[in-house]
Amino acid sequence: MKKRKKLWIVDLGEALTKIVVGVMDESGMVEVKDFRIVETPEQVWPEVNSEKKPKIRGFLRPLLKGYRRKDEVMLLINHKEMMVAAFTFPMMTLPEVEEAVYWQMQLLTSENLEHWRIDFVARAQTQWFECLGIDEKKLDVLGVAVDKAQLVWYSRIFKKSGCDLQSIVPQFYTFTCLMNQEVKQPTLMIEMGKSGTRFFYYYGGSLIENHRLELEKDWDGETYLQQIIKTAKEIFMSPLRGDITEKIGNIYLLGGESLHAGVLEYLAKWMAKEIRPGYSLLDEKEELVFSRQMSKAELCLITPCVCGLIKWAQSGQMGGSYEA
Repeated sequence: MKKRKKLWIVDLGEALTKIVVGVMDESGMVEVKDFRIVETPEQVWPEVNSEKKPKIRGFLRPLLKGYRRKDEVMLLINHKEMMVAAFTFPMMTLPEVEEAVYWQMQLLTSENLEHWRIDFVARAQTQWFECLGIDEKKLDVLGVAVDKAQLVWYSRIFKKSGCDLQSIVPQFYTFTCLMNQEVKQPTLMIEMGKSGTRFFYYYGGSLIENHRLELEKDWDGETYLQQIIKTAKEIFMSPLRGDITEKIGNIYLLGGESLHAGVLEYLAKWMAKEIRPGYSLLDEKEELVFSRQMSKAELCLITPCVCGLIKWAQSGQMGGSYEA
């Protein structure tokens, strides 16, 4: 029997590296065949100057065991230097959107954008004006900019490890596969990492805002959790969203630091709101099959990678991705 092409989703995190290997059959069913979770050596990062710096291929090559040239490899990134912004434009052509996004992103930074790779995802929305009996279409656009040198570095480390990196995708883009884009429901994804917490606010399946809260050295656990609660409330109650602020929607918790005992319960108590683990949304994906049973901790850590696998299966290709 002919072997099916596999897709490797890699999340090269600051503390942990997560890899999910999956396949898709003719019916669209997605099977998670294998996964790997290991600590990420601090010395692998380009900005770390260490005499004991290991060769990156010595770290990644064993994790990519089983890779074949016809397989596809996708890297998820959430680099803290990455610029992300959401815009609303009137309906326009693709070249017009590209030009508009470029200039809007230029306003966000004083740096020369020639050194940045800019990409975007656009989705048409229809606003109905019942009193006038007309509808008006607009474009919801998510712009992303990443330093080109960073993208080149990612591509090189995979090539040195013996595989071709097909795409580099912002991690938050894959989370939309968990949401019903037809339901106008606010959703906040809180991802707690080693040195900071990321907040992704979605409305109707589109990313509206994103924030990053850095962990200060003098904060104890409770102080840090209180800062997370404060940031989450500010996001939900932003006056910029008008009547949306009245719809306090769903909150999901992700990331390795969320696995500590009592974290989810503490946040839920102080926010007076039900908070669910992000991996619980995977139970609603009927097209997803796991080859073996996994613990809740494992599911929590690999959820972003599994989302990348689902997104790939839904579209057949990763829109809004950076070609390696």
